[in-house]
Amino acid sequence: MMKNDYKYDSFGNLDADYYVEKAYELRRAYYAAAFKKIKASVKAFFANLTANRSMKSAPQH
Repeated sequence: MMKNDYKYDSFGNLDADYYVEKAYELRRAYYAAAFKKIKASVKAFFANLTANRSMKSAPQH
């Protein structure tokens, strides 16, 4: 029998539940990272917008 790193259930079948849970875990991590990146981009956009607006409203000497 060939040795591999796959996970099997008690019946000797590939453990689908294990791999489905692993996929959910990876997807959650991906979405968390993507959301964090989007949040930072939106925050930077509004910070930049506010900075530009306050510079324009400052009196010119």
